Amino acid sequence: MLCQAGFASSTPFTGASWELVGEYPILGSNGAVQSVCATEDYIICIENFNDLTTEPDVVSAYYKNDTDADGNPVTQYSLAHQVRDADFAHANGMAYNPVTHEILVSGYSSPDASNYGCIFRLDPDTLEQKERIQLSTSYNILGIDYLPSTGGYLIQTDADGGYGFKLLDASLQVVDDWGTYPFDFYMENFQDLCVSGDLFFLFPLTMHLGIGNFIQTYSLSQKTLLADDTVDFGFSDDITINEPEGLCETNPGEFIAIVNVTKADGGRYVQFYRTRVPYLFTVSTSAAEHGSVSEGGEVSRGEEKTVSYTADEGFRLAKLSVDGLYLPVTEYPDSYTFSDIQKDHTLAVTFEPVPTATPTPTATATPTETPAITQTPEPAISKAPASSTVSFSSVASHFAAFWKGTVHAASWFRHLASAGASLFARIRKADPVFLAMPFVLLVLILLFVLRLRYVRRIRRERSRKALEHGRRTYEELVREFTEDPKDEEVSIDELLLTIDELQKEEQKNT
Repeated sequence: MLCQAGFASSTPFTGASWELVGEYPILGSNGAVQSVCATEDYIICIENFNDLTTEPDVVSAYYKNDTDADGNPVTQYSLAHQVRDADFAHANGMAYNPVTHEILVSGYSSPDASNYGCIFRLDPDTLEQKERIQLSTSYNILGIDYLPSTGGYLIQTDADGGYGFKLLDASLQVVDDWGTYPFDFYMENFQDLCVSGDLFFLFPLTMHLGIGNFIQTYSLSQKTLLADDTVDFGFSDDITINEPEGLCETNPGEFIAIVNVTKADGGRYVQFYRTRVPYLFTVSTSAAEHGSVSEGGEVSRGEEKTVSYTADEGFRLAKLSVDGLYLPVTEYPDSYTFSDIQKDHTLAVTFEPVPTATPTPTATATPTETPAITQTPEPAISKAPASSTVSFSSVASHFAAFWKGTVHAASWFRHLASAGASLFARIRKADPVFLAMPFVLLVLILLFVLRLRYVRRIRRERSRKALEHGRRTYEELVREFTEDPKDEEVSIDELLLTIDELQKEEQKNT
């Protein structure tokens, strides 16, 4: 079940209450904060430092949330950073485009004639001006805001005989001109506008009319004025002059209005007022196979919504996903409740078959008249396949044969591996007869190691004796050669041959 969230009524600001959440001094002696917009992390304002000159204006970024972009705790609505390096004309309107991550500023009036009909591109991270674009030489631009539905913009313009609205595409080309709008009252002037869904809102300038403040609600699709509501900000008694300048939506159904005020002591400030209008959020549920889920729907801000789910016969709840996060199904076996709803939510469930239990074999009772010995099952060794049967005598006899040198080492290892596999198989079956076999196998391995050490020792002894024999032969030849010089030729050949054999024997022994 999918629904579209939105305002609870077409006149959301009727009877709205406002809360003062911030107050900051205006820097220019003739300055005024003219426009506001909200990015993902900041509320950004522009103070027109001096409307009579082209001095650089002040761009300020305030924390929109109680954490910064890196997740560090901050004071919500406190000043994050401020830049003053460019002139934005009157800076009457602002619009943040989250797709291109840039801010467009509508300049409106300016002592510089080249700013007529211009908008400015502003970097939301550095707060620096990037570009000036002239849209027209026949009208100025009072207000501007982004249209998520088209990727373009809505602007309000002045013209001879009145004011009008125009729709722009993403390239800032006019695609729909509403013409001169038949405003019935409050014709002094208009402030920036704010778009939300099919509605948009603006403050008409009534500061010098003595009739209080108003907020107007328009329909984009109907191209008409829907409501003209009185605004009560609850100003303190020391405020002598006030002028609402701009409005931005910081969260769904939550708005910040900026108001320039002058106090009795002459101090000039910009104040932030917050309101939360009646708003409908949606709880979306997804249909699941092998079970049912209750429908979601629209829920008013702050209310709760319970979603129930039931598995078909033979199935059970396998997964529960709330806003993309999996929750333990044991804690929410048949329902989940969303409390104090302040945003849209999603819920999805998955069902799975209930596992079928495998029946456990039951033992047959032994008749009392039958002797117990006749019911005793044969030892597991007699039931094992012939290929996996092994006995103490076979292993011992094979090892004895190997010890005597009649069995090749590779054959011994193959037999030993086969025997070991059979032994471990029987051990896994908990056959009491073979529980001791690992220890026997360990003893056989130790004997095998000792036998190898014995063979190496015997070989070294034989080599030592052969070397000693060769040395004696060499000594005898030397002695005979010395005693019988007549046999010199034969004795020298024999002597050389013996020396050669002795050297080979020494190398072999090494």
